[in-house]
Amino acid sequence: MIKQNGSPVSSTGKRRRPKKLFKYLFIVALLLLFITILSRLFLVSSISKIQFLSSQAVSQTISFDCILIKEEKVVESPANGRLHLIEPDGKRLEMGAKAAEIIAGDPEFGEVTYDIFTDKAGLLCSHLDGLEGIITPQKLDVLELSGIEKTGDKTILDGVMVNKGQPVFKIIDNLSPVSIYSVVPKTAFTDVYLKKPVMLQASWDNLSFGIVPGKQIDKGEDLEVIYQLSDYPEMLVHHRAVNLIVTTRVLKGLLVPDKAVVYRAGEPGIYLVKKKKALWQPVEIEGELSGKVAVAGEGFSEGDRFVSNPVLIKEGWTVE
Repeated sequence: MIKQNGSPVSSTGKRRRPKKLFKYLFIVALLLLFITILSRLFLVSSISKIQFLSSQAVSQTISFDCILIKEEKVVESPANGRLHLIEPDGKRLEMGAKAAEIIAGDPEFGEVTYDIFTDKAGLLCSHLDGLEGIITPQKLDVLELSGIEKTGDKTILDGVMVNKGQPVFKIIDNLSPVSIYSVVPKTAFTDVYLKKPVMLQASWDNLSFGIVPGKQIDKGEDLEVIYQLSDYPEMLVHHRAVNLIVTTRVLKGLLVPDKAVVYRAGEPGIYLVKKKKALWQPVEIEGELSGKVAVAGEGFSEGDRFVSNPVLIKEGWTVE
């Protein structure tokens, strides 16, 4: 027994402090290990981004700068005078309908009115560009469209003074085939499409319609194409040059992000989530587009959960 400050102290007191320190360090170590495990589980689950396999579709679009090829008939003024359009621009007229009149001043008889009737059915259009009768469906085989330059649209306004023989409007036959000419990079299309073209979907002014491939001329890196429009919006034919947004590639199927595919010994696969465990499953790659991969194979189907971002995943790891 040893006395300190007059009080008895056990001689074994000095040996108890290391035991307390060891116990304290052991508890801290367990806490750190527990926190590390929880953190890893939280980090892995957060980064892995578990998703459901589902049938999806992604597409690639390209902008086509096009020249419209259409059936149109220019109508000229029968006399000098003031033009008065009877029907509004864009109105469909029957053959023989009164479309406009020229009000002329005559020194002897005063005002004289000359009626203008249509000799074919179609849409009334007051936008003239000087290419009417030059770019026509009948001349497609002999036209060098790449060398044709627009003279610029000229709108003939109601009430303007015109001369005899001056073009004042045109009638566009919107029931006859309408085609487009464009130059497009070959990289916009798949190899399958280049060998066997099919109908594509296009849009103009947020309106959708089809374009049917026709003549294609290989120009090295580009294609000169002539496509026929299908179920197009009527107002489109009022223009000569238009910009179309065309869907050139579509990928459908069970789509996953390209980073979800993990290769083992050169074989592609994805991590499926089975009973909260990440299990690698081999897949077949059916196509890739816009950061998505279409996968197929046995052992999984639509609705199964998979790891979309497996950067931290190992086989058999727990994921939520």
